[in-house]
Amino acid sequence: MEAKIGYQIFPDRFYSYYNRGNTPWKTPIINDEKAGKRLYGGDLKGIEKKIDYFKDLGIDFIYLTPIFAANSNHRYDAIDYFKIDPVLGDENDLKNLINSLHKENIELYLDIALNHMSDKSIWFKKALEGKKEKDYFRKENGYYTFWRDHSSLVELNLENPQLQKILWQDENSVMKKWMKLGVDHWRLDCAYDLGFNILKDIVKYIKLSGNHEIIGEVWAYPKDWIEIMDGIMNYYYTDIIINYLTGNLSGKTTSEILNKVIMDSGLKILKSWNMLSSHDSARIKNIFGNNWKMAVIMQFTLPGSPLIYYGEEIGMTGDNDPFCRGVMEWEKVDNQNEVLKFYKKLIKLFKNSDALKKGNYYEVISNDNDILAYYRKYKNIKDAKLIIINPTDKEKDIHLYFNESLLLDAMHMKDHFSSNRLYIAMGSVKGKIPPNSYGIYYMELKEYRTYSAYKRL
Repeated sequence: MEAKIGYQIFPDRFYSYYNRGNTPWKTPIINDEKAGKRLYGGDLKGIEKKIDYFKDLGIDFIYLTPIFAANSNHRYDAIDYFKIDPVLGDENDLKNLINSLHKENIELYLDIALNHMSDKSIWFKKALEGKKEKDYFRKENGYYTFWRDHSSLVELNLENPQLQKILWQDENSVMKKWMKLGVDHWRLDCAYDLGFNILKDIVKYIKLSGNHEIIGEVWAYPKDWIEIMDGIMNYYYTDIIINYLTGNLSGKTTSEILNKVIMDSGLKILKSWNMLSSHDSARIKNIFGNNWKMAVIMQFTLPGSPLIYYGEEIGMTGDNDPFCRGVMEWEKVDNQNEVLKFYKKLIKLFKNSDALKKGNYYEVISNDNDILAYYRKYKNIKDAKLIIINPTDKEKDIHLYFNESLLLDAMHMKDHFSSNRLYIAMGSVKGKIPPNSYGIYYMELKEYRTYSAYKRL
């Protein structure tokens, strides 16, 4: 089991090939009553045209937010799960995209909202007419229920056996239809709303169709959810990172919380998505300000699969929805873009490190409560990584202790991102950490012309 690099795309805003939108591409995002209806025209063919970009970045999987026929640009209000929104293209476009991705060994996760669908759907219209579809929708006290009381998002009665067959159980069900077309994996929207029993049933039937993974949207402690699904969108990490880098948690407390959740979740947490932002939140630079690089370092070095929200690798900004859903700024894709160079270096480091992809996590005890440090190692000391974050305005004299028997006296550790070096003294690590800094340190295995303490290790 190992972590991978993911890339989230909000299809309407990535790249337009067919130009079927109702809004010119460069139109600024406006937050008004029409925000959810503006279609900029991004489509599946447009995504396919950017395969070389994904390959150059080093992406392992693409996650698309919903593509089904819907009543909005976010498409979490499906009208028909069996049809692709015609603005995005058709089944041939999806098949061609999948084939092009697979040629580059890139997998596709498709998003599906099973908890609710549009009140404009054919099913709900028939339900209001008293037809059999009335049993497809959830009721309490004789009234239909709506997700978070949004009147456009009517909740489905997922306990209905017939609906279960239509959505995921039968060979001609919604989810199996798209897997037969080539979709590799699924992201379940509002997985926490589905409940444990429904999730277990979905996983059971999807796994019968092959090696398909299921990642759930869960805004909670990961353990019980990871036991059912392959992983979650790890908002628990997100909250910890935000609170540490904004000063609401000390490094010591952050370390204790991270160690608990990682030990509790086990290695399955490697499949969970480490995400800092998405179509539902402000973008990274808006959240973390000048500390954004520290956040991304944590995203890539904590156990899990880093998920990049489209455009953040080129420095795009945007406040909360709808401003986080701006069109991809392709003009910023340039070899001189410092943000892009930072991401490419970090992605390359991640992909070449077994410690970061599948290594164990070790808590590090620091003499300074502001410092956050942790250690990742798979098998070989040569690839081990010591991560250190100092979000304060002060230089820190650190002294670190952790469970590594191969920290040999009088050797050094060096940072991948700077010239800073740390000294190993009798199994502990010492040194100075600059203010407002991050580091990923590796072992310098040979410091002498002929001698190495690691020659037989």
